[in-house]
Amino acid sequence: MYLPYESSPMSALSETIVAKFGGRISLNFRPQTREIFYSPLGRFFDCAEKLNFGILYDGVRYALPFGNGHTDFQYTEQHEYFDRVVFVCRDYRIGVRAEFSFIAPFYPQDEALCTLPALFCEVKAERLVDRALRADDRKEIAIFCDVRMSGFKECGNCLKMRKTYGLTDDHIHYQDTEGWNAFLRQNRYTSHTFRADSAIVCREKSRPEGNLLLVSGEIGQGIETEAHFVLAGYTDEDVLDVRGEKMKLLYADRFASVEEVASYALSRYEIMERRSALFCDMLKKADMTADYFRLLGLAMRSFAANVWLCEGGRGKWFSVWEGNCLFHSTVDVEYNIGVFYLMFWPELFAEELKNWADALKGVFLPHDVGGGLTVGECAYPHDMPVEENCNFILLLYACYKMRGRKDLAAEHADLAEKLIDFIRSCDKTGNGLANEGTANTIDDSSDNVQFAQEQIYLGIKEYAAYVAAGEMFAALGRDGMRRACKEEADKIRASIESCGWRGDHYAVNLIESGGKLHKDSIYKSIGVTGEKGGKDAYSIYTSNGLLYLLMTGTDFEWDRERLRKDMLAARSACMTAYGCTHSGVDTSNVWISQNIWRDMAACYLGEDFSGEVSRYAEYERYENQGGRGGCFIDTYGWNKLNYYPRGIAAVGMIYARGGVSVDAVRRTIRLDPCSVPCSVPLFGFADWENGNVPVVHVFRCGSEVRYWIENRALLGEYTVETCLIEEKR
Repeated sequence: MYLPYESSPMSALSETIVAKFGGRISLNFRPQTREIFYSPLGRFFDCAEKLNFGILYDGVRYALPFGNGHTDFQYTEQHEYFDRVVFVCRDYRIGVRAEFSFIAPFYPQDEALCTLPALFCEVKAERLVDRALRADDRKEIAIFCDVRMSGFKECGNCLKMRKTYGLTDDHIHYQDTEGWNAFLRQNRYTSHTFRADSAIVCREKSRPEGNLLLVSGEIGQGIETEAHFVLAGYTDEDVLDVRGEKMKLLYADRFASVEEVASYALSRYEIMERRSALFCDMLKKADMTADYFRLLGLAMRSFAANVWLCEGGRGKWFSVWEGNCLFHSTVDVEYNIGVFYLMFWPELFAEELKNWADALKGVFLPHDVGGGLTVGECAYPHDMPVEENCNFILLLYACYKMRGRKDLAAEHADLAEKLIDFIRSCDKTGNGLANEGTANTIDDSSDNVQFAQEQIYLGIKEYAAYVAAGEMFAALGRDGMRRACKEEADKIRASIESCGWRGDHYAVNLIESGGKLHKDSIYKSIGVTGEKGGKDAYSIYTSNGLLYLLMTGTDFEWDRERLRKDMLAARSACMTAYGCTHSGVDTSNVWISQNIWRDMAACYLGEDFSGEVSRYAEYERYENQGGRGGCFIDTYGWNKLNYYPRGIAAVGMIYARGGVSVDAVRRTIRLDPCSVPCSVPLFGFADWENGNVPVVHVFRCGSEVRYWIENRALLGEYTVETCLIEEKR
């Protein structure tokens, strides 16, 4: 079997998932309950399916620990990677070692590969090394796929199933059942059911036998048997209602049946698996820890399970569910996920920017563009206008600055001006910080953190949005707006630096909480109101809004030494076993993705927080082994955001640890690593067609720190700005 990189040490089995990015089909492994949840339409359409894989040895079925009616292998390890989950099984009673690799092939910008609704299962069986085993010992076995008591039936040399699927209530909106039911009443299409087909086929010669698909072979010293299964899905029905127009999954126009999907997957099996493995090799060039790669794999596969790629009369549609919340393309969530698009697939960014622009609520952006299977009205119960306007500006700027998309900046310039004007209007005291529209995304926190006027988290994000917008307006010749943005940015910086600094950290907000919070009545029962010390507490959100400026090499005026001190002090004050709480006094919940975001900003400011990932990886292990389950879970505490997409923001740590910032406008790359040695693949410059990527290698040579660039020709006209010494190789 091909292992793309070392996983973390073997661990007990834990809940996990493999899912196709835009193809929707998924397998959700739940060893706690001995179940595999499956649906060709993906997570939240799925249910427990009697589906399993194993080895037939002397008439006894030895299988993975899912379902009943088999003998479990004695020992099973679980290894997790970016595109696959691997179960390594050993049984000393029969002297067999077997590997089961469940693969959801992925390759950046390869739409046909990613959206193909097919998962692969590779099985390899071999003899355990045993001194007592004779070299000529051989044993006939069979690798099997078992679908007994499931909806699958024998059909020639394959297994097929036709079933009707609808959204299930498994983990959906457990926090707000009444709100979810009200949404369903108003958006009836979300209750729609769909007919979809599934098929399991095998690349090797196989035979069906009582709803088992068997591949015969033999094992011995140096002799192994392999089998390669394809699990294909298909529906040509409308699956989304996008502002009144019904849309099908993107693959529906390419195939006419599940048989065609399965046949195509078999014919391209090696190419797709090799292409996906090649991308994993490219990731491996980053010298990150085993815990990091394990966490990144779980995050990626949870993210992929949330992706919708559809097509209709309006053309292509792309959106991302917000995990168990089921909101489409939540702006504040995609703000964090944006690093993935910038590094690997910027065209998807352009799709979302347009979708958000079309959903404009007068003068501000909505929280989301719909929920469930309905795109149209915002599904979240209250607005957070200042934050979402800032998020849009920063995402637009990052795409312009990091990927050179001046065309997008021009396309959305009028909208950007409108959003900036609204942000400016929310300052009622003249110090630059918003007093209205201040509700933010941190919706399981205290009032001071989520709703207060003149928040420093929101104020610095406003500052960053003004800096970003000002630079875009300057490039587009809108000098009046450029000057206005500069004026607002200067006011905010002066206000926070003079009134917000507390000696070793920035406060949470500038206005006392008592009676002055701007709070929506729907949330009066949630959070801690006016907690003691909340206004002046330590917070992990201070520099949240600055990361895209740091990633794009944008110069901005701020006391960076204060920002660094703030991060160190807040980490100490807010730390738990699994990461930092929202603030030093608001200990209600930990958000894993926001800790990761803070860690990346810290790396750019010279503090290597990359080692904190071990805490997050340990938390995900705990939750999925003996906790609540839910694959990537973003919250530690009472809240539960599960099957959540935002963890993929962790991919940005590869750039952050190397202090890599990219300015496509000036054609420069800045390099300022917080940790040496390090290796950083520059994915934004990858030759995806040929599978090559430039890699910056930083190392010590005596008392000097030097670097060299592998595949430097891929950087083209870009120059590298750094104080390090370059070696030509």
